[in-house]
Amino acid sequence: MYIQTRMAQYAEELWELLKKDNTYVYMCGLKGMEKGIDDIMVSLAAKDGIDWLEYRRQLKKAEQWNVEVY
Repeated sequence: MYIQTRMAQYAEELWELLKKDNTYVYMCGLKGMEKGIDDIMVSLAAKDGIDWLEYRRQLKKAEQWNVEVY
């Protein structure tokens, strides 16, 4: 099971959590997983009229989105 597959199963719930100020995400793994995660988040953010790439930058700046890939 890949992380992006599991995230897709819980996408709506994860998106609601990501919008909270007290949510912090830490992920590590293969670089290929990052695109799959972004693909899921782009569509979820768009439903709320949010540009995921910009929102992700804000989360990273606030140290709420931490991804380490190799």
